Amino acid sequence: MDARLTRRTVIMSGALAAVTAGGLLALSRARESRTALPGAPDLDNLPVADVPAPTGQPVEIVYCAGWDATTRAPVSPMAESVARAQDAAGAQYAAVLRVDGAVRAVVEVCWSAHHAEVWNIDAAGRRYRGVAYRRWPDGRLRLFGVRSWNYPEPDTPELDGEEPTFQARVTRDGIGATETIEIVAVQADGSTLQIHRAWSEWPEQQRPPENVAVPSVESWPSLAGMAGPVTVRTGPAVVPTEFPWRPPQPLRPRNLTELLAGARFRTSDGRVLTVERIPADPVRLPSGRLLVADPGLLGTTDPGALVATVPPGEYPVEVFQAKENGTSVAWNVACRVTVTGAPVASWHLALREGDDELALGDGEFFGNPVDGATLALFDPTGVKAYAQAEIEDAFATDRVTLSDPATGTNMIMVSTGGDGAFPVWLGRAEDGAISCFVLDFLDNDLVTATPD
Repeated sequence: MDARLTRRTVIMSGALAAVTAGGLLALSRARESRTALPGAPDLDNLPVADVPAPTGQPVEIVYCAGWDATTRAPVSPMAESVARAQDAAGAQYAAVLRVDGAVRAVVEVCWSAHHAEVWNIDAAGRRYRGVAYRRWPDGRLRLFGVRSWNYPEPDTPELDGEEPTFQARVTRDGIGATETIEIVAVQADGSTLQIHRAWSEWPEQQRPPENVAVPSVESWPSLAGMAGPVTVRTGPAVVPTEFPWRPPQPLRPRNLTELLAGARFRTSDGRVLTVERIPADPVRLPSGRLLVADPGLLGTTDPGALVATVPPGEYPVEVFQAKENGTSVAWNVACRVTVTGAPVASWHLALREGDDELALGDGEFFGNPVDGATLALFDPTGVKAYAQAEIEDAFATDRVTLSDPATGTNMIMVSTGGDGAFPVWLGRAEDGAISCFVLDFLDNDLVTATPD
């Protein structure tokens, strides 16, 4: 199983959903067998949307803040000079592409988020198919994925429903080459189908451009399949103050600084939570590397240590617990390994070898899978030092620390309060040095609460 896929996780409506390869391979094998079983998914007729045919007709570009499907018009048109300045600064802008008087596509661009997306527009002025790209460090655009909506009626609202009818996500290796595509499709009976396919088995009638040079501001029509002469409509030389869309970004820490400071929080339903800091045994890292994993899964997976390293040594560990005022019931919400303790100037998602944030969609993160409501912190040189029987005995006797004199390591076990997948945040000081690692258990109350 691909470790990167099993760790990619997304927050959906306040809940965790792990994106894994498990369960998808069986459907892929069903496709290969071509067995027409009653109720079997029709893998050769997925609900893909129509792909517009290329055109050589003249194209008019309207630079703007974005597209308004209600008014079927560009929002806050801007001069070409403003669009160029936004592009150079990595800021947001959009380009509405008109052919023969009708809007055929809208391109949304934000290089600070490494993002560009080409939206096809139907006759009713609705976005119905988005082709998303990521800008890679080599200065090229690589296809990230396609999502599309099949509207049942001419007056069906734009992007109707919680999820697209069809989604295809490209998975890549460490150098950006295509590997497979992950597909999620809503079938005619309303059920959801999830499969993997080879890159050569792209399900639409036409595969989007996969690896192209980053277009210049006036060259977006070419990425949308429009090869005709281009003209630009004039617009105000004013940067919009608001945009009708936001670029996708991976999950960012929520209230983490306040949590670590022991702030009080008020939940959306008015409850007040307090956070207490509980010292734990320090973790010994003789190699300077930290591994975070479910101790019950060590015999079946190879989780890999975090890429960021620290000087070999022993580092303090603290568990942060939340409780409602007036009660004695407490639960773990985070765990911190302090390295230097310097004030944190920025938070970053802690990565493992092979992780690349360009592979993450909106709200996604590389999480650490948990199947036994526990995460362990230890040095990877001790990964084979702790037998599963010893770990199970520790669970049974409520021990939270195991030690191995032979490797000079120890294992600190922390309750997560439940299963799922949880990120590790890397706190860096102003000079870039590592201040701390924080295991975030994504407590539903705290991530949506307001510091009181």
